[in-house]
Amino acid sequence: MASGSVWDVVIVGGGPAGSAAGLTAAQRGLRSLIVERHATPQPGPCAGWLGPAALEHCAAYGVDVARLGSTFTGLRLRSWDLKQCVEVHDAKLKGGVVSAERLSAALLKQAEAGGVRVVRGASVQRLQLGESAAALELSNGTTVTGQVVLIADGAASPTAELAHLGAARRVASGAACALALWDRFETGATPGKGLDLVLGAIQGLKVATIACAGEHVRVELMTRDHSSPAKTQLQAFVDVAQANGLLPRQEATITAAAGCLAGTALEMESHVGKRCLLIGDAGGFVTSFSHEGIYPALRSGELAAETVAAALRAPVLQDELASFSTLWRSELAGYLRMPNTDLGLLMPMVFNNPQMSRRVARAFLLGQAF
Repeated sequence: MASGSVWDVVIVGGGPAGSAAGLTAAQRGLRSLIVERHATPQPGPCAGWLGPAALEHCAAYGVDVARLGSTFTGLRLRSWDLKQCVEVHDAKLKGGVVSAERLSAALLKQAEAGGVRVVRGASVQRLQLGESAAALELSNGTTVTGQVVLIADGAASPTAELAHLGAARRVASGAACALALWDRFETGATPGKGLDLVLGAIQGLKVATIACAGEHVRVELMTRDHSSPAKTQLQAFVDVAQANGLLPRQEATITAAAGCLAGTALEMESHVGKRCLLIGDAGGFVTSFSHEGIYPALRSGELAAETVAAALRAPVLQDELASFSTLWRSELAGYLRMPNTDLGLLMPMVFNNPQMSRRVARAFLLGQAF
């Protein structure tokens, strides 16, 4: 980095949102810098699978999800007691199962190859948002200066706090999450490759996804049932699934998420600060129904970079940055919010009506209304 140079945009966080923002900014001719506090980006709290929109975006960036993990078409819907199952086949229902670490690393590599400068192993210690630029003091002893800062360093974003914007984790989503992982399990029962969606509607909607690729199985629970902790609910489900031969019998690593981001972007007061925008997990861009956050992260990063490109040409930069709120809502709000029907009331039809099964699967993977 040249001493005294001013970047058009400094992006804090090298996950999917930060990489997408960097790539888009570079394509718009902006001088872009990504600051990533880890040697490689760390996974966020989202599900370990991608829907079709994210799959298409990754392909456009030159990232082959099939090489990093696996891809699937269709999905299986299961009842919470696992007594009912229906396979839904639809040309639009496709996606991928991939490690969040591998995906983030691949996207960041593409951003770097696309002309984005990347600083690894440095965090933001101080942030000064001035009238003419923003100055970021980093933990490696350097200071970088940018016209605009895009904040993409996670749900608990320390940079958002420095910018006097509330991080997404401050906002209660009404849901709780827990995760179970199996790595390199012994030969035995496993779910089919791809994605299983398990639906429960007792005392609040519960959704579990089973993502299987190679020797790895990941089960994520998102629940709005507050009668017991999410970790307890997930353990009970795992026990039943193991007894039914759906999950490996080896003991899983089960953890409760520190916070559930489902739909929090819709509840946050603002994503726009002085010379800065919140994107990705830092902005709560995670879907309410499926808890999928890769596509919202990628698209929020792209939209933010496009906003920055317009703002740098505008008479008043801050006024143009403010348009980000309208821009992302017009495109992503429908994808992020819960479907417009109470799934609990429809549950009896989900496993007996092919049209209803398809509608639920499309709502889950495509972000469509029922």
